[in-house]
Amino acid sequence: MASVIEGIPAWAAGGHWLMTSASAKVDLARRLRMALNDVGLKLVATDVSARAPALYAADEAFLGRPDGAPDYIDHLIEACQRRSVRVIVPTRDAELPLLLSGAQRLAEAKIWVMASPLDSVLCCQDKIAFHQWCLQEGVPVLPAVAPEAEPDFPVFVRPRFGAGGKGSRRVDSLSEMPPHSSDSEWLVQPFQALPEYTIDALFDFRGTPVQWVVRERLEIVAGESKVSRTVAEPALDRLVLDVGDRIDLYGPVTLQAFFSPGDGPWLIEINPRFGGACALGIEAGLATPERLVALVQGDRDGFERSRPIRVGLTMLRYSADYFIDSGDVLSFDGPKDP
Repeated sequence: MASVIEGIPAWAAGGHWLMTSASAKVDLARRLRMALNDVGLKLVATDVSARAPALYAADEAFLGRPDGAPDYIDHLIEACQRRSVRVIVPTRDAELPLLLSGAQRLAEAKIWVMASPLDSVLCCQDKIAFHQWCLQEGVPVLPAVAPEAEPDFPVFVRPRFGAGGKGSRRVDSLSEMPPHSSDSEWLVQPFQALPEYTIDALFDFRGTPVQWVVRERLEIVAGESKVSRTVAEPALDRLVLDVGDRIDLYGPVTLQAFFSPGDGPWLIEINPRFGGACALGIEAGLATPERLVALVQGDRDGFERSRPIRVGLTMLRYSADYFIDSGDVLSFDGPKDP
């Protein structure tokens, strides 16, 4: 019988898993599915679009409700119970507050949301609040420029809320600055032409970082790494431990930072979910899907055991085509499993 692990309900061990906002995360779906299938469980995937390729990489799939739908949680509970799903793995920023706000209702239906606490998520998603938190906690971060002040250009601006780098950009003159108002707030910081790093970290459900992989972002397109390479950098290792001491984070977590030997690290942001290029960290040895499955099944040793990490492993991301017959496309008039 599975043992009870802190923060994980015992009944979670007996159910299948749901990957939400499947989108084009085919690689992640395949890795989660393989880890689950190895212990006799299934991966179910959901998305609002029947054209999301990752739906067809799971064992089963269904069409979900959009974020603003009044029956968002009700529909999720019904769909999970029908498929014996006990664990939800969120993969998109905007859905995290929705799922965590409904976590009590989901838990009453014996469905557990694998995510960091709501207050931590809200802090990380608000870029201005997150910057203030870093300053208060003594976490190294670039200074912010007051929006009403004329900065020394170039600067880098990011919308207060948003994901995937949307709206973030370098600004070289006052005429290029975005308007700042209560409806449109921006975090403005000095532009840094420094190497940028992503850290794929795995936290236990007591908030302790168990292991992580540092990867240098060699080529970035639309805010996502297209070419990355794993590296060993003690200063970034210390940053993970420092952050872990100051904020509660659970499960898969992605941190981004600037770093140079002369200046040290500057934390950019924390995304409390799988990162877009998490495959490199997993492939390099972090083995996040297998370890999370082991933990939920009660195998603490299998989760916590440190893995050897392949330093110098490079990932070249590319798009791929996915083909499905018309009869296999999910229908909005009564979702069916492919």
